[in-house]
Amino acid sequence: MLALGATLGLLMIFDMYDNLGDLLDFRVPTVDILYYYVIILPTLLPQILPIAFLVSLLFSLSNLHANNEIVALRSCGVSFWQITRSLWVAGLCLSAVLLYLNAKIVPWAVESARQLWEDAEYNFELETKQVREAGLIYNVAFNNPQDGRIWFMNRFNKNTYRGYGVTVSMLNQWHQEYTKIQARECFYNDNDNTWRFLEGRELGFEIESGDLITSKPFKLFELEGLVENPRLLLTLDKRPKDLSLFELRTILDYYGDEEDNPKAVPFRVRYHSVLAGTVICFIIVGLAVPYSVSGVRTNPMVGVSKSTSLFFSYYIVIRLVVMLGEQGHLSPVFAAWTPNLLMAALAVYLYSRLK
Repeated sequence: MLALGATLGLLMIFDMYDNLGDLLDFRVPTVDILYYYVIILPTLLPQILPIAFLVSLLFSLSNLHANNEIVALRSCGVSFWQITRSLWVAGLCLSAVLLYLNAKIVPWAVESARQLWEDAEYNFELETKQVREAGLIYNVAFNNPQDGRIWFMNRFNKNTYRGYGVTVSMLNQWHQEYTKIQARECFYNDNDNTWRFLEGRELGFEIESGDLITSKPFKLFELEGLVENPRLLLTLDKRPKDLSLFELRTILDYYGDEEDNPKAVPFRVRYHSVLAGTVICFIIVGLAVPYSVSGVRTNPMVGVSKSTSLFFSYYIVIRLVVMLGEQGHLSPVFAAWTPNLLMAALAVYLYSRLK
């Protein structure tokens, strides 16, 4: 708990250094600022829980080793498994906690914190800009190759779900455009999952030649039951590491079985990396025990430094294979699980060599 609290406090200070000034500039009430920092606490736990667990293990086991208590236990015929079985149970329990955090708590916390931030930014823009300009993002493009639709909007309001200067091209299975919707404005209705286009034209094209054959003006045009919705459009525009597990799952469901789709690969790698990271606490026990009890007794920090260096090397390997996975050189599942499998194999080897 001491290691966890110290590390958590440092990360909170870093976040305050980056974001607290912006929240104050947005004139967010103190209660909302406190709520923001309460709900981001769970998002930090999956990152620091393994580190805190490693530090506490190294501290406890190195003290036992320095005081010859492990030697005393071994001389009484107690095996390393009997000495450390409570640590294995603790590692398994913490892995289960990480899985629950990543599956339930962290997704809710990530989405809630982002919503609070975006609401604060939008309210601030309402006070400092014209109402129509608040919350606008520009040049929004979206390609849906499965259903053959390409969207483009000059401007899109992420708070009101209204787009301006809208073009929707509809393609056949050979990627030939046969219909295009052009509208001054569009908006999305959450109640009936319908896009409504205002004041525009529906254009029809000859498939073979691409010539314009029809042009029908409309005041209101509706498209119902489309996969595309504003939340998906906005989510795809974010970095994979900024998304919750729920949002990653939504994106992967949208891409379906397109394993080789380059746009989907970073999201697949991130999704499997989150799941793979839940077993690290169990692996840590296998790494901490051999290094803690094999160092010089007069200087237990030898084993501690070796184990800590190995742990940070693990994170370097993670970044390397994730980068290769995102570039398509490795499969997402292989990129996510390889570091853990390597560390697990090394832990088994070191643990088997304990004397």
